[in-house]
Order: sequence, then structure tokens, then C-alpha cells
Amino acid sequence: MNGKSSSPRAFPVEDFIQALIHQLDNVQDALALKVKTGRPLTWALKDLSLDLKVFVEVDPRGTVTLRSAGPNEEGASTVHITLSTITRPMIEENTYAFEADTDPRSLDELGASAGLSDEQLRKLRVLGVRTAGQFRKLAESENQRAVQAQSGIPVNDLMRALQASSRPTVTGHSVERDRDGRPVVRIQGANLFDGVTPEVRLAGEPVEVLNARPSELIVRPMGHQREGQVEVLVGGRRCTGWFNVADTPRGYSAAMDSDPWADIGPSGGER
Repeated sequence: MNGKSSSPRAFPVEDFIQALIHQLDNVQDALALKVKTGRPLTWALKDLSLDLKVFVEVDPRGTVTLRSAGPNEEGASTVHITLSTITRPMIEENTYAFEADTDPRSLDELGASAGLSDEQLRKLRVLGVRTAGQFRKLAESENQRAVQAQSGIPVNDLMRALQASSRPTVTGHSVERDRDGRPVVRIQGANLFDGVTPEVRLAGEPVEVLNARPSELIVRPMGHQREGQVEVLVGGRRCTGWFNVADTPRGYSAAMDSDPWADIGPSGGER
């Protein structure tokens, strides 16, 4: 050891707050267990206020961090943090519903396909954009010159990203069973439905589309289709992926059949 004390590590603001909330949640869980023992509650936490002597810093990515002041270190700021109670309706009202997003792909995925730089993605996050769907909603509803003025991203780059975000994309799949116990393939992605049922091919052969949404298609494979390319045609545009139905579908029981595809004939009908 050289006897030198290392300077305190800077930590992101959200990490500190999340750690604090996690410990308060543990206190709440302990109180809930105490009630079940029949003992009366003798106290409750309503508000919590903290004064932190820290140095506020910003890293190159724009993340605000806090660094604790060391002994006899001058120039630290006083940051006041107050946690208050909040109800479930208040949380739900002010929380973005990612599951309702027509295109929940992350900005990083959009940036990779549209060629946006890390700095441009950071500027979009500052505007509150977190998903490809949010970006498309912003770019389509607002004057792109205004978006450029706020974000500093050139209009040409915004247009390129908008075109990339509107392309149909297959991101994954899962194998399940319908109410009749017959296998179906759930295809996940973005922009898979434009109001007209798309054409879907598995391993080069067209299959029945049972349900279609922009972020999801449910199709019924034929009995011999176990693995191959997924091809989706939407509004004259094509996207591809890969499917594999060798894995046991969700909800499958060995008591049903030794082969999860055994109840489907080559024509798609019951054997």
C-alpha cells in the first residue's frame, strides 16, 4: 500500500436514487411482515429529506454524476433530495407504457440501422425519446426543422432515420399452442401490419395469418415446416428472419404427444 487515499467514485444520480428506493422498499416489506405477526405498527415513513455535500459532474455522454466530498475538500455543492409518498394511480398516469408502443425497439437498434451517431442518440434521449416508435411519432408529427433546431441533428439524418424506423423488421419468434392445442408461430418485429393482412412465408411456402398487429404476427405453420426463413411482405416491402419450431411450444405436455407437430397434417388439417 502506498498510503494514498483514493478519491471517492462518482456515481450517476439515478443509481443513487434507485439504491435508496430499493432499501426503502425493503423497509416496507419488513413492515408488511410485521403486520402479519399481529403486532401493531408503531411508525411509518412519509417523507425523507437528504442534504448531500457532493461535486456535481457531467461525463462525456451527458450523464450527471455525484461525487462525495473528501475530508477538507472545499467547493462541494449541497444537493437537496426529498422523497415523498406517491399513489399507484399517480405512477400509472405518469409512466410510459412500452407495451403499447407500436415499435418498442430501442434507440440503439434504430441508430445501428439508420447510421445515427452516439452523440445524436444522446440528443434524442434528452428530448425524451427512448424507442423507435417514439422517434417516429416525433418526426412525423413535428416540423423536422423544429426537431433539428432542438436536437442539432441535420434534417437529412432525421429523414434517413425516419425511413429506417418505418421499414418492416422481424426481430424474433416464439412457438405456442392455440386454444385447440395446435401449434402457432408468433413472429415479433416492427411495422409488420399496415391495415392489410401481410403475406407470410415460412421456408418459402405461404402460411395462414391468424392475427396481425404492427409489432406481432401469429401464423399457423404446416406440419412439415420445422425450420427455415421467415419472409413477410408488407405494402410491397419485404423483411426476413429465421424460425425454428424444434423447441417444445409453451404449454406443451409430453402427455399430449411425443411430437408437438404430430397433430398437424401436411395440408394443415387434423390427422
